[in-house]
Amino acid sequence: MKLAIAGTGKIAEEVLRMLHDDFQGKIEVTGIFAREKSVEHAIDLCQAFAPTGFVYTDYQRMLLESDADFVYIANANHVHHRYAKEAMLAGKHVIVEKPIAVDRAETEDLIDTAISRCVYLLPAFSLLYMPLFRKLQELLPKLGKIRMIHCNFAQRSSRYDRYLAGELTPVFDPSMAGGTLSDLNIYNLCFTIALMGPPRTVRYDCNRGYNGIDTSGTLLCHYPTCLAVLSASKDSDGLSFGCIQGEEGYIEVHGSVSILDSFTIHLRGQEPETYRSETGTHRLAYEFREFLALAENRQECHIVIPYFTRIVQEIAIAQERMITS
Repeated sequence: MKLAIAGTGKIAEEVLRMLHDDFQGKIEVTGIFAREKSVEHAIDLCQAFAPTGFVYTDYQRMLLESDADFVYIANANHVHHRYAKEAMLAGKHVIVEKPIAVDRAETEDLIDTAISRCVYLLPAFSLLYMPLFRKLQELLPKLGKIRMIHCNFAQRSSRYDRYLAGELTPVFDPSMAGGTLSDLNIYNLCFTIALMGPPRTVRYDCNRGYNGIDTSGTLLCHYPTCLAVLSASKDSDGLSFGCIQGEEGYIEVHGSVSILDSFTIHLRGQEPETYRSETGTHRLAYEFREFLALAENRQECHIVIPYFTRIVQEIAIAQERMITS
C-alpha cells in the first residue's frame, strides 16, 4: 500500500511514527504535502519516518507524481472537503481525519464523488475500527433498554494560553471550523451515533471565547427512549469517561471514549466484567490494518461507502441541527 499525506500537524506526525514502527514494508509513505512555512518540518518528518518519500508544496503535483493509491487528509478542518475531493477526482482512495467535512452538503458531495469515481472514502475515526468497540457493541443488548448515555472529554488545549494571549491557531479559529465540538465532542457524538443511530433532536449549549469559538460545551441528544449528554472542554481539565445506562445494567468506559482502552459491564445480579484493548497496540494501528486489508484485497473499481462514512454523515447532520446559546 502506498500512501501520501496532506498535512504536517500533530496527527500527521503521530501517524507517520506509528506507520514507521508498526507497518514497515507494508505501508510506504511516498509523499507529504506541506505549506511553504512547514516545509522544513515536513523534510524532518520524511527523513525520520518516510525516507523514500518526497515533500511537495504543490498538492496537484503530489497527486500526479507520488504514485500513492491512498491519500490521508490530515490538514485543517475547513479544507478537508477540498483536499479529499481533489484526491478522489485524481483516482485516489482517501482517508480523512475528523471531521470528514464541515457540513452535510460537503459530506454528501464527498460520498457522491466516491461513488462516481469508484474509490474508498474512509474516515479516520480510530474508535470505529477498534476490536474493543465492536465487543462493546456486541454486549450492548445485555443492558436492556438504553435510557441514558453520559460522555465527557476534558482536555485543556496546549494552545489555550496562546489563544488567551490573542493568537489564533486553527483549533480556536471559527473561520477554519475549529472549536470544541469539532475537535473533541465529535468523538462523543460518533460513539453515541455508532451505538444508537442518529438522534431525533440535538441541542448544543456552550461557553464561548472572545471570538465566538466554543471553548467547552454540552450536546443533548434526544432518542425515543434515551437521552445522551455529551460534554467536552478545551478550556479546562477534568474527568474523561463514558457511561451507558440500561434497565438491566450499565457499561462504564474508563477514560475518554475516543481512546477506549478498557470498559466494565455491570449487570444486575452479576459480578462486573472488564474488557481491555490489546496490550502494546497503538490506537491508530487498528484503522490502518483495515485500510491495508482493503488495499490488498479490493477488486478493480470496487465501490465501498462503508458503515463508518454513514456515521460521519449523521454527525454532520447533527451539527447542522444544533442550537447554540
